[in-house]
Amino acid sequence: MRILQVTPFYDPHSGGVEAYVRRLTEELVRRGHEVTVLTSRYDRSLPIEEERAGYRIVRARTLGVWLDTPIDPGTRRLVRTIEADVVHLHYPPPLTSYYAARGLAGRRTPVCLTYHCDLYRPGPVGRLLTALYEGWLLPSTLRRAQRIIAHTRTYADTSTPLRGRRVDIIPSAVDLDRFRPDISGEAIRARLGLTGRRVILFTGRLVPHKGVDQILRALARLPEDVALVVVGRGPKLDSLMAVARRLNVEERVRFCPAVGDDELPEFFRAADLFVFPSQNRLEGFGLAVAEAMASGIPVVVADMPGVREVIEPGVQGLLTDPMLLGELAARIEELLDDPARRAVMGRAARARAEERFGVQTVVDSLIRLYGTLIEAG
Repeated sequence: MRILQVTPFYDPHSGGVEAYVRRLTEELVRRGHEVTVLTSRYDRSLPIEEERAGYRIVRARTLGVWLDTPIDPGTRRLVRTIEADVVHLHYPPPLTSYYAARGLAGRRTPVCLTYHCDLYRPGPVGRLLTALYEGWLLPSTLRRAQRIIAHTRTYADTSTPLRGRRVDIIPSAVDLDRFRPDISGEAIRARLGLTGRRVILFTGRLVPHKGVDQILRALARLPEDVALVVVGRGPKLDSLMAVARRLNVEERVRFCPAVGDDELPEFFRAADLFVFPSQNRLEGFGLAVAEAMASGIPVVVADMPGVREVIEPGVQGLLTDPMLLGELAARIEELLDDPARRAVMGRAARARAEERFGVQTVVDSLIRLYGTLIEAG
């Protein structure tokens, strides 16, 4: 099968969508399929084309990046030139899938689209731009896709642009061979000076909606032996470090912005608990939550559409209102104070990851969907 994945950003850009597309691509190639990744040339130092391990990356002419969105009109032309049996669009950011849908107009190539999350821009201007896009350009993009995929039912059912549309549910994918409970995190604890501490962990981009500032405020309410490790980089790093200083918890926080992919599984295993209080609809699934679960770590996650569906509350972890600081701190302390319960939850978390989120399981579902599209012509 010849498969074209169309994604706004791709490696070396780092993010949940990019990691998801990379895992799908590598597994599809492993199974003998021919895959091309079409993406923006958001950085002009990147090559227009390159070969990876068994697949090709093609980068479209891009005028720039505005509001975290590549403006890549070259996608419209290139998508017509790449032979494919099926095209898989990934949204958002918004314009790449729009240009691709325009380029595919009038062609018989079957198309599916993974709707990773809603658009969200704060402030009056942001809300106006979102409304204009969702009312003007997004409907034509969704119409071009014969099948729309979301990662969770709760998110799809509460998304305004998806209202009234048929949506297939296929979760995000975790590499179960990389994220495992049998990995030791002791070397990371020793390196960070956290031996003997109770450790909570956050991983992800340091942007406002992730709620890392709330974790810092919760930490200030927790016992002195509790430490926080923050793995990730982003525009909020400096301000979060300032928050830690202002709260007088700086000594109990380790900011780790330069952790490589090869080290990340050890960081999960260095933690007693993973905390993910994302605060709005930019989080449609929470891939880091599934990675923590695959690592055998219990989780405290936001009680929000999408993210809440990744766990069974009380089985693999606990839900919390991400905006209620007292509740967040109480949920963290509840699990930190009960090692036996954490151990049971950690085993249940790994079992749920194996059942639902393994990359092979996810790709099985996608291949079935691709086959249905191709058979329908």
